[in-house]
Amino acid sequence: MKKQLYLSIVLLFAISCVKLDEKPDGVLTSNQYYKTSNDAVAAVNAIYTAALNPAGLKMYNRLFLQVIEYQTDDVIAGQRVTEVAARELSAMTQSTSNLRIEQLWQQHYTAIDLANIAIDNIPSIEMDPTLRTRLVNEAKFLRGLLYFNLVRLWGEVPLVLHQTIALDKGTIDVPKTPVEAIYAQVITDFTDAEALPPTYAAKDAGRATGGAAKALLAKVYLTRQEWDKAATKCEEVVQGPYGYALFNNYADVFNVAAKNGKEHIFSAQCQGEGGNDQGNRMATSCTPVGIPGIASAGTDEPTNDATNIFDSNDTRRDGTFFTSLVSPTNGQTYTFAPRFRKYWDPSTITNPTKSNQNVPVIRFAEILLIHAEALNEENQDPTIEAYNAINQVIRRAYGKPVNIPDPTVDLAGLDYNSFKEAVYLQRRKELMLEFQRWFDLVRTKRLITETHKVGKTNASEKNYLLPIPQHEIDLNPALTQNPGWF
Repeated sequence: MKKQLYLSIVLLFAISCVKLDEKPDGVLTSNQYYKTSNDAVAAVNAIYTAALNPAGLKMYNRLFLQVIEYQTDDVIAGQRVTEVAARELSAMTQSTSNLRIEQLWQQHYTAIDLANIAIDNIPSIEMDPTLRTRLVNEAKFLRGLLYFNLVRLWGEVPLVLHQTIALDKGTIDVPKTPVEAIYAQVITDFTDAEALPPTYAAKDAGRATGGAAKALLAKVYLTRQEWDKAATKCEEVVQGPYGYALFNNYADVFNVAAKNGKEHIFSAQCQGEGGNDQGNRMATSCTPVGIPGIASAGTDEPTNDATNIFDSNDTRRDGTFFTSLVSPTNGQTYTFAPRFRKYWDPSTITNPTKSNQNVPVIRFAEILLIHAEALNEENQDPTIEAYNAINQVIRRAYGKPVNIPDPTVDLAGLDYNSFKEAVYLQRRKELMLEFQRWFDLVRTKRLITETHKVGKTNASEKNYLLPIPQHEIDLNPALTQNPGWF
């Protein structure tokens, strides 16, 4: 953790705004802090801003793309990537001083500090008790998500549950906490957050819900191989009062007009237009250069292996990649090798950095796949319910009605191992470039074999965890490095 987590940083984030997409319009002074319900709302909005705001190189944008996706069999740093830290990650030769890994660590702990401050201070504010409880549970949800990321990325990390005080070594020089204790806290935070509302009014779109807490709990239990608990949480998500369902067409998952729709359980909110600097930067990084009228970077590219896993009838292929664009300047069509299109926003074609495409943290299709995997693992054989869950995802991918059996595409007659491999394949196809692949390769112990297949032969056992940033170890003598990193 950085020792520079001063109160001034907290005050900078804790702005009096209500909507999640508003930009800061002022700074609170310490004597105004935690006096009113507006202060409480501002404090929680500050956590969303720190954790999920896509402006710049933030975690739920190109930072996760570089640190997580570059270390998979799906994505490579293209020739236009010149930064050493990014190219190291793509080649899996990163050091303990890699800048992008250090930024990811710091962004997580900055947001956690804001969550801790909100959780500690909001209960003492005289305000509507229902809103007060909701805000505390939103802060717990976000803290749970952040620690869930940290424990999967680094393993043992410092578990800090109260404000970091710059002059108090007891809140700065914190040693690593065992993985089990971190997961216990993640589960506690998400369990408390299950009490959040099932839905919100349109002005509060993007806030954490009880359904999102249950969905992420299902994912926690899947990661921990607690199959029965994962299956139970999936059933609560499916049967709960949330209204989640698959879109009829896969393309609608990444249709700006359908953002925060019935399939989107929780997403990082991107709003690049209307004066906001919160556009999805992956739209420009994944768009090739050289097309007149389109300002693009062309840095992030799919591997050939990623593009080749889709057959021609799978609508997810065209939902994930594109190979042509029409220039807004001369009207000509330009073709190119496949590039990722998921975060492309046609309404911002001349400046893709303004893309309004949200970044899914978890969506309903993943819940169906978690349910299928958990049931197969729990029973050591695919059940009827497991087939029903995965086949809904497959039918949608092939343009079929999701709730009507279709023998032309449905899976059937598989044994335990074949069904497990089918789930892994469907997760890769369905969730490509949604920051899931590295976590899947790690939890299924396939990271080395699958990355070696695409030429990333530097991957070794140490890559199952990220290195603790050396700068953080220099600041905090209680930290120790992860195995294999020097």
